[in-house]
Amino acid sequence: MSSNESILQQLEQDPGNWDLRIRVIENAVRGNDMNEARRLVRESPDDIITKDEIKVRLHALLTGGPVALGVSETEEVSEKTEPDKEPESEPVKETLKEVRRDEEPGPVRSEPNSVVMEQPKACAFDEDLDGGLGALIERDDAGPVESDFQVEKPRGRKAAPTVDWEEVRAKWDDYDGDLELVGGLLPQAQGRFATSADRISSFSVALLVHLVIFILIGLVVINVPMPKPPQLVVSVPHERESELTVTRITRPTPVVKPSAAAAQPVDVLSSVSPSAFTVPELDDSDNFEMSSLVMGLQDFGQGMSFSTNSDAESDVNFFGISGSGKKIVFIIDATPYMLVDEKGGMTAYNNVKEEVSIMLANLKRGTQFNILLYEGKKLVAFRNEMVSSLPSNLRTAIAWMDPLNRSYDQLGLSKQYGPSQTVKDAEELPLQATDVAHYTKAIQKAMEWHASAIFCITSGWRGMGRSPTQEMLEEMKENPPERGTPGELNEQDQERWKNAVAETRAWLEKENAARREKGIDPKVVTNFTTLVREITGKTPPRRRGGSPQSNPFELPRITPEDVEEHFKQLVRYGYKEDGRDEPSVHMVLFLGEGQDAGNHEDHFRNLTRQNRGKLKVLRGLAALEDLTGQ
Repeated sequence: MSSNESILQQLEQDPGNWDLRIRVIENAVRGNDMNEARRLVRESPDDIITKDEIKVRLHALLTGGPVALGVSETEEVSEKTEPDKEPESEPVKETLKEVRRDEEPGPVRSEPNSVVMEQPKACAFDEDLDGGLGALIERDDAGPVESDFQVEKPRGRKAAPTVDWEEVRAKWDDYDGDLELVGGLLPQAQGRFATSADRISSFSVALLVHLVIFILIGLVVINVPMPKPPQLVVSVPHERESELTVTRITRPTPVVKPSAAAAQPVDVLSSVSPSAFTVPELDDSDNFEMSSLVMGLQDFGQGMSFSTNSDAESDVNFFGISGSGKKIVFIIDATPYMLVDEKGGMTAYNNVKEEVSIMLANLKRGTQFNILLYEGKKLVAFRNEMVSSLPSNLRTAIAWMDPLNRSYDQLGLSKQYGPSQTVKDAEELPLQATDVAHYTKAIQKAMEWHASAIFCITSGWRGMGRSPTQEMLEEMKENPPERGTPGELNEQDQERWKNAVAETRAWLEKENAARREKGIDPKVVTNFTTLVREITGKTPPRRRGGSPQSNPFELPRITPEDVEEHFKQLVRYGYKEDGRDEPSVHMVLFLGEGQDAGNHEDHFRNLTRQNRGKLKVLRGLAALEDLTGQ
């Protein structure tokens, strides 16, 4: 079997392989078998897009014949492989029809110095070719085709030379080879390029237009209204002036009698003359802030503002609790107890943050606000002091609060929220500053800012311990307690507990991986020891033997009653004695479905009642969504 037949068999198995098809076509062209070459082109698959380089190669082979392969027409292909055989020449398949003398001359090749001004003729494609690149094979018997193609006569140049058609026809009398014309798109005549003068003229016009626009802009006058100085406008009745009796003047003073139905005249108070009208007291503030001419960037200073209280007081709907205030503080529990499955997980916590963001956006500009987040004794604030509800402050506060507990890998208050806030310590307070934690510390901080309305959402009561007072520490320094001795741990108990912890961690990772695949929030663990007991039933090992350290002082735990008394004293010394209005403390107790707060619910009820506030108890994600609509 020859190599050409082997290639043909491979081509039949893989018709879309153009590398094989090109090789077969080249062999056919090399043997002057142009019909076979055209047949191979027609049989190419229609559904395969042919590359441009393949089209160019086929065009060269079908139009140039053996010349395209670098082989002369008089040479035979078999001479390279079979030198003993005599060369055989195939007859010419197609010949060019003679150009009749009495017809219009078609497109011919002219000399380099001649220009053809005749209408070009398009080459017709073979209608029988119906596959692949059959459109590349053309016929030379196409008639003239009408076209709108016109050659623009050159301007300002010499006329084109004439064509000697007799000489052109004489060149084709002895031609006996193939000529296959390839059809293509008619070239479009290109317009004359812009001259240097045109470009310079366009640039001059553009420069002139820009100059006129610049002059017109300079004539525009920006009129900025100047703010009027603050004035106190009041409406006072004019008292009737008494008649003056003078020795030398007998003319009475005219009496002003305002009409009873008319509106009271409006006067502007000034310091030109004394008046019986009492000017209201203004806040004595050392900070003076001028209002900005651009609205929404800066508010009026407190010491120079004559606005009414309605501009500074905002209404808040805190998860179903209605309240209002001029200085508002929002407190949010950031502990893992807010993220357990019974409360809706991280989805419920994100709903809480979004609801607080809506409350912030509805505050009036004159209202001051701040945000507190707590986790145990750690307390962070949006700002160290109360700030006004400007749009820039509100946007920053919402962005500051958004990342909280949104990622399972970073729960709680991380370092990005800054250092923990501290509260003041006073002898009048029943709890020390080092002992307070959770919402107790957060509410105390809000009262130190003299907040008028405090809104807090918490996961429930958390115990707090007492630390020794300074007197106790000094006494313990004089009489140090006896140190205890640690007991011993059983190695087997330690090994069992270690294995139980590892088993629980593996279970938790598997559980959260399954939840991620289902699109469910991960399981948040509040106490890992409790989880180990639930999964494995194991308990931590206990030390045996030893003696405890002696404690000369029995310090009781902080009770809910202690917290209530602590807030009562804060209101007394921070508000009442300074002549301030008492604050309102509103609390939302967020519990899990079926969770019972027990006696602690009474504690929250007493705490809000004694501080002019309200209590709302929410259980689970469903109750939260009913209020927020999310």
